[in-house]
Amino acid sequence: MSRAERSRTLTGLLFLSPWLVGLLLFTVYPIVASFYYSLTDFPVLRPPRWVGLANYAYLITGDEYFWRFAVYNTLYMFLELPAAIGMGVGLAMLLNQRLRGMAVFRTIFYLPVLVPTVASALLWLWLLNPQYGLANQALDHLGLPRLGWLTEPRWSKPAFILMDLWGVGGGMVIYLAALQGVPEHLYEAAMIDGANAWQKFRNVTLPMISPVIFFNVIMG
Repeated sequence: MSRAERSRTLTGLLFLSPWLVGLLLFTVYPIVASFYYSLTDFPVLRPPRWVGLANYAYLITGDEYFWRFAVYNTLYMFLELPAAIGMGVGLAMLLNQRLRGMAVFRTIFYLPVLVPTVASALLWLWLLNPQYGLANQALDHLGLPRLGWLTEPRWSKPAFILMDLWGVGGGMVIYLAALQGVPEHLYEAAMIDGANAWQKFRNVTLPMISPVIFFNVIMG
């Protein structure tokens, strides 16, 4: 490289150096160290002793909590992701209609995203309280049995999924922006070809907003 190119490269690396140092110290090193210590017997108070894959073998074959709780709970909570994507896309399509007052409805559905986390947590603790929560009071009025919600393992996971779906408005706004970017002439061409609503959604809308769906899947 010429002297000017070297100077530009060094200047760029100088500006990047805080981020690079942070990446190496707080991301790369912890990942590598965690993997190394997972291959050792390390009681913290004594130096680590190399055991190879013994920890992983015990995790898969000997640990009763790994499959029953860790894996099962994680897979169960994955049910929230397709539900959130489906609700987000569905709400975005409904709120993309050209009707009077649509801005008000968009604001209403987006409001839960703006509620502070602490206030939202207190609100749901009140709603799902097994003794005096509004959810169980509504079940009482319908003649249905009360549920334990956050106090019972069987109902805690559906309760968490419900709480997470309450904030689906954040993804809905992104889908709404993507829908408004779909060229109108594609729908007109599909209409001329005789496509119904489902065919237009499957062959025009879904392919055009698929990058946004992929982004939300990764973030989810």
